[in-house]
Amino acid sequence: MSFEQVPSYLWHYAQNQPSLADAAAETKRFLEDLALEGAIDTHLVEARPKTFDSYRTKSEKTREDGTPKYLDPAKEIHDCVAARVIVYTTRARNDLAGLIVSSCPYLERENPGEKRNNGYDSEHIVISGIHDEAVLRRFPALVAYFDQYQGLEIQVRSVAGHAWAEYEHDVRYKAEAYRTLSEREKRRVDQLFVEAGGMRRYMDKIFDEIEERLRPQAAVEAGSADEPVLSEDEPPTEALDPTPIDADTLSAFIAARFPRDEPGDPWSIHELVDHLAALEVTTVGELEEVLANLDTGQVARLMDYPTETSGVRRLDDELLAVFLDRYVKAAAPGRWSLLSLRLRRVRGQFTIYSLEDADGMRRPVAAARALRDVVRFVAAREGIAATIIDGAIATDRLHVPSGWAPKKVETSNGPVYVATNLTRASAESLMGQLVSRVPGSGLRIKRAGDLLFESPPA
Repeated sequence: MSFEQVPSYLWHYAQNQPSLADAAAETKRFLEDLALEGAIDTHLVEARPKTFDSYRTKSEKTREDGTPKYLDPAKEIHDCVAARVIVYTTRARNDLAGLIVSSCPYLERENPGEKRNNGYDSEHIVISGIHDEAVLRRFPALVAYFDQYQGLEIQVRSVAGHAWAEYEHDVRYKAEAYRTLSEREKRRVDQLFVEAGGMRRYMDKIFDEIEERLRPQAAVEAGSADEPVLSEDEPPTEALDPTPIDADTLSAFIAARFPRDEPGDPWSIHELVDHLAALEVTTVGELEEVLANLDTGQVARLMDYPTETSGVRRLDDELLAVFLDRYVKAAAPGRWSLLSLRLRRVRGQFTIYSLEDADGMRRPVAAARALRDVVRFVAAREGIAATIIDGAIATDRLHVPSGWAPKKVETSNGPVYVATNLTRASAESLMGQLVSRVPGSGLRIKRAGDLLFESPPA
């Protein structure tokens, strides 16, 4: 091909190599962020621009009749930038693929292994943009890419599926030894790969079962009947901070609550302000109130953040743990998929305490609520004096340290103030002391179905 005969699209592609490399780097960051937002653990995220030689070779392919396969390569070749994400389980693969297609307009989504039936198993998705303009603005090289090219290919595989695909590709397409085999020997190798595919499916199944035991699958739909961790049938704490929540006050709240973390980008903070308003949490005091039942750091441990995480993300997850499905429903529709995936990690992790007496067993609640229920029970049977524990439960708010967020609890014999900002272990210790004060009552406290405390005999 002479200098004058080089097609313009090839010249254009050659000149675009630096910008394609930038787009690949941003694709990697976008997918890492998306997986992190969806609480999906990844083994590997990689993206690369298609080399000039590979693009030229592909663009010059012909059909069996000799006609060009691509009439307009710039529009029809969709892997000028291609990405691959390796996750640990098929559930994670399906979750991430679903998250990608809910976050991005897409041209194709298929699993070629469903047609080949040879053991291959990988989601192939060709996206043509990103729905959320605020997210897209964070990736200017991707904006430029989608202005010039119509598609970007993403593959999502499990680690087992990736191991199969990598070895199969190296043997069949790269290994000279395979090409020199007789047709009979090639068929035998091909059959062995099919059998290895069966082993791959078994490994995927085992990994999925392990994941299910670590984080049980639950049907998550916005608006389902799950109760929030915060019970709304209790009187509010007195003298709540009336400061209205806006971007500035929420940023200050986040900085104080998570002093070791960056607060987060302004857009995310504004979004959380709107989210809280939809939940009718409009003052700093109300926000402190809804978070009072959470054990310090427990949500972060459940989320198992793989990297440094912003304060706004941590607060977002804590509120998800409090409101559960109601939080998903109140979010902007574009966040439902992300929040639903995260919800698996916190669902049922706090509402695990139940009280049982002669009248039956009550529904599971969080540790702080269970403590207040025990206080009411003891006060009704033995009087207010039997509930008092120095520094934690008192008739006067001043006798409970302010750092423990004392909450006024109405009992049948009058009000008491109970610490709420407690670790789970502290709340359990207090419950144990109180249960010992009502002998013969038949009061039993269970934690996730296991007996934790039982009142002594009369």
